[in-house]
Formats: sequence, C-alpha cells, structure tokens
Amino acid sequence: MKNSKKILVSLALLLVFSFTASAALACTELFIKSGQNVLVSARNFDFMNGKGFIRFSQAGEYKYSQLSSDSKRALGWLSKYSSISFNAYFDKPGPEKGSSFYIAGVDGINTEGFKAGTYFLEDSSFPDSPAEKTIDAGSFMQYLLDNFRSVDEAIRDIEKNNYRVTSLPTDDFEVKLHFFLHDITGKSAIVEFIGGRTNIIREPEIPALTNSPYRESIEHVKAYETEQGKDAVPGGKGSLDRFVRAAFCSKHLPTSENAWEAVKNGFSVMQPLAVCPDSDLGHTQWTIVTDIKTKRTYFRTYDGLSVAFIDLEKVAAVSKASSDIDLLRTDLQGDISGMFSASEEFDPAGASPAPDYSDKANWISFPAAASEKAVDVFFVHPTTYFFPNTWNESIAFAKQNPKVTASINNQASAFSSSCNVYAPHYRDAHIKALEASEKSKNEALKLAYKDVERAFDHYITNFNHNKPFILAGHSQGSNLLLWLLQRKFSDPDLQKRLVASYIIGWSVMPDDMKGRSHIKISRDPREIGAVITYNTQTLHPEKSIVSPGAIGVNPLTMDDTQKMVSKEKHLGAVFFTEKGKIEIPHYTGAQTVNGALTVPGSLESEYVQTGFKGFYHPYDYSIFYRNIENDVLRRIKEYFKKNQ
Repeated sequence: MKNSKKILVSLALLLVFSFTASAALACTELFIKSGQNVLVSARNFDFMNGKGFIRFSQAGEYKYSQLSSDSKRALGWLSKYSSISFNAYFDKPGPEKGSSFYIAGVDGINTEGFKAGTYFLEDSSFPDSPAEKTIDAGSFMQYLLDNFRSVDEAIRDIEKNNYRVTSLPTDDFEVKLHFFLHDITGKSAIVEFIGGRTNIIREPEIPALTNSPYRESIEHVKAYETEQGKDAVPGGKGSLDRFVRAAFCSKHLPTSENAWEAVKNGFSVMQPLAVCPDSDLGHTQWTIVTDIKTKRTYFRTYDGLSVAFIDLEKVAAVSKASSDIDLLRTDLQGDISGMFSASEEFDPAGASPAPDYSDKANWISFPAAASEKAVDVFFVHPTTYFFPNTWNESIAFAKQNPKVTASINNQASAFSSSCNVYAPHYRDAHIKALEASEKSKNEALKLAYKDVERAFDHYITNFNHNKPFILAGHSQGSNLLLWLLQRKFSDPDLQKRLVASYIIGWSVMPDDMKGRSHIKISRDPREIGAVITYNTQTLHPEKSIVSPGAIGVNPLTMDDTQKMVSKEKHLGAVFFTEKGKIEIPHYTGAQTVNGALTVPGSLESEYVQTGFKGFYHPYDYSIFYRNIENDVLRRIKEYFKKNQ
C-alpha cells in the first residue's frame, strides 16, 4: 500500500512537471493565406518572462553557432540577406548563471520575403550526422534567414545533412524546437526532428503549429471533431487544445480582402489562442503578425500593449550596421523602423525613456527606514549591458538584468555594514559603446551621466537630509562619478559632507583634477574627502584598461605609495559564488606601477576568471573587499571626529 501511494505521488509530480514545462513554453502560429497577395503569419510567444530583443541583422556579417566551446565544430556562415528577428535569451547552465546567456531565435523575416518561426517541441530528437559542423536549435532560425530566400532552398539545404542540429541547454531546460517556414510565393513547410529523423511537412493541410508533433496534432483534431462535433472548441492551455482552436479559427476566419484586413484578423485570432497570465507557468509575452508581401512585422508585448511595426525594407535601405531593440521597453508603438541605428554612430532616437527617481522602483538599492545609519553611500554600478546591441540599456531591461543586482551584492555590499546604500538604475552605455568612436562613446556616456546626475540631485534633495555621504562606483559607474565630482562638487556644502570617493576600476588622470582642489587622491587612510582609485592586473597582462599616466592608490595601505606591499596587509578577499560567500585572508600583495595596481603573481582560479591572463578588472572589489570595508569604517570615524 505504501508503495502504491509512492507511485501515485510520483506520477502526480511527473504530470505536474510535464504540464508546467509544456505550458510555460507554449507558442502558437496560424498562417493566413488568401490567394497570392495576402500572406500573413500570426503567432504568440508564450513564456515565463518577456526577456528578448528585436535584431536587425545586416547582410555580410559572419556568424556561428553559440555552442562554440569547441570552435572547430561550431557551424559558421556569412549572411547573404538582411533580416529582422525576434529573439529570447536564457541563462547558460552552471557557474555562469546570471552573467552569460544563450539566444534563441523566435520569429523573423529576411529581405527576400522568407520567414521562419520557432516553437518548443519536447518530442524533438535530433538526427545523428557524420557532419563535422554543429548548429544549436537556438541559432538555426537565424541561419535559415541569413542564407535562404525560399522554402524550397531552405529544405534542400536541410536535407543535405551537412551539419548536425542540437538542442540548446539553458539553466532550466533544453531548447528543443520545430520550425514553420513561409516565403513570398505562398509556400509553407514545417520542419521537425523526431525519433532521430528529419520530417518535412510541405503545405500543411491545417496551416497552424503549436508544441506537439504536427501529425499528432492533425490526428487529435480529427478525433476531437469526431467526439465533440466539428464546431466544438476546447479551452485548455495545452498544445493540442490550442491546435484545435487554431484549426477552428482557420476554418471560420473570414476571407481577407487585403493584407491589412489579414493583419487585423491575425491579432484578433491570437487572442483565443493566447495563454492567460499564471504566476507559475508564464503567459503570452509577445504577439507577432507579419505581412510577408510587404515585409512589415507588427507586434505588441505584454508590458507594452500598444501595437508597433517594423518595415524591413525601410530599415535595410538606411541601416549600415546591425542593431537591436529591447522588447522589455514599454514605449514601443507605431512605426519604430527609425529606432534601428542608421549608422555605427550614436543615435539619440533609439534611447529609451529616462527613469523617474521619485519612483522607488527605479532604485536598485533603497534602504529601509528601520535600518538607517549615520552615513549614506551613493553607489553607481559598472557596465552591465552586453546585449542587446543598442547604445544604452533601458531601465526595463536593467530591472531584469542579473548583472545589475550582482553588482550590488558583490560590490556595494562592502559599504552596507556602515552605510545606507542608495543605488539608482540608469541607462548605462553598452560595452561596445565604450569601444566606439570618441564622439559616439561620449554621447552614450553623456546619456548615462544625465541619469546619474538626476538621481544624485533627487537623492540630495529628498533622501539625504544633510547627512555625510560617500560616492562609490566601479568601471563605467566610477567614470560617471568622476564627472559628477567635476561638475557638482564646487558646492562647498557638498564638499563638506563628502566622506570619500571610491572611483575604482577607472583611470583617474592628472587633468581630471587640474583646477579642482576638491578632487584629491588619497595620500593618508585618515584623509577626508579623498579619492580612492585603482585597477587590478599583473605587471604584463593580456589585456589592460589602464590609461598611461593614471594615478593610483594601493588598497592595502589606502595611500599612493609606489612600494610593494606585502600580503600580510591584505585583510581578505571575498568572492560571492553559488556555494555562498568565500573569504580568503592574506590573498595577495600589491604594488602601484604606472597607474596600475599590480599583483605579484597569477590570481586565476575557480573564483577569478576573465578570459584574459593577468586581467582582474571585474574583481577590483572582491580581491580587496575587506580592506575597502575597513577603510570605509575608518574614514567615517575620522569624519565624525573632525566634525563633532
């Protein structure tokens, strides 16, 4: 009896898990065809969240499969055609969670009028292939859009078996897909990988696709109609129920007189095919309707609601570089074709709305009144924006970006034992913007700075209450704080209340201080109002961000000594891992050499990995964590001693 109960419980859990996985990864498409002139694809993307972006990909770009740990096996290609694609992204599995992502193509169309859509299929079992090259399912849609102008061309390539298609492992599940293809001539095909075989369904009799094998879906419609009657429609979230509803809609949808009517019908028909919000299972995040003839894609998101559209021909005519639009933005409406960068230079038209700092939701860290301390820290996080490929991060994207919260946990926490931590969201410049032309880089950074300045002004006016405070940041955040020091701190009152500035991970130059007596490098660990700055590396690293002539402070002594300081002065490195907080005392000695904080040997380990030997910039805080924490306490004590 006990065993029977265990079996029943196990079966129940299995059913719950299976339902959860399938419902959370639900998607539906209906293809609307009326003659040769009305060719419209309407689909829902159903998922736990709406993290994704629209990408304009330029012809002539070299691309490769994301499964590039073995670069010799990763399929690479030179794109023949430009395209617009909708893409989701997921955490990579393992220790990289929250800091590295896989991208999965969801839907797209190229300049030849060839369209592809992807749909989760748990039943996928990809064929073995003797081919040397491999491509993951998440990259496969973009490969098709980049290389083919028709359904026939794409199928011929797939049937050659010149590469091996694999699933894409994310942190929570495997991305296993089947594909719905259309072209400007009206041809359609479904591509599935089941039982280790490639199945091609040309001109499917019901022009719809959900998350079950197509032939199983067709048989279910027939069986359901036999039992329930031809006009019965099931209301469940499951894949087969949605397919029956799609078949019903396809049968009863009125004939579209023109493409615009079909587009409107597409949005209408996607409503009964949507998955309603569910806290556990996710829901319909995007509805995408594509007019294949005009190559216009219309869409709305769960967060944005308003319909926006992209004219691919318009974008391709003016754009010179690939660019992205964040799908978490809430301001997308009407024709957004112009939001794609027309050149490799900064374009303010693509900027998302500025945050309102009176809304506490626009602060990453905001102290509770009950935990109020005598000193504040105004913390600005480093570059956290690595994709999509836009100039500045949107606030909506930042709120779901794990790198942003990681910066608070790993860096700002060094101040939390002694300070109230105020850390604003801001539209930080993309990592690639920092390598762009000086003009574009400065414009992207100016946009970020405006947010930081407004956040600081709001903090001083509404939250500070005349208390002493500390400025602290890292990398790009430190650069913006340096600008803040230069532009706002001629005010004697601000100078008087400034305990210290931790401008870490940025090169402070003599010119930065010229004519500004209030900006001074720390020469004494008890000095008030001083700047602490350094960049960690070995003497000869593979990569360095240190500018020639930079000024540096040794965090082991908190002064500008040029001598090697023994690791006996090192109070403890702190690394934040999935296993918890790892603390290592006496971790390393350090010496300031030509503006760089050099460590005497390699620090590469399971806790320190950057991809460049001797380059430790991301760990500037972690390596010297306890020394920073101790310095903060010491300077606060000195501040109150001198300002009793």
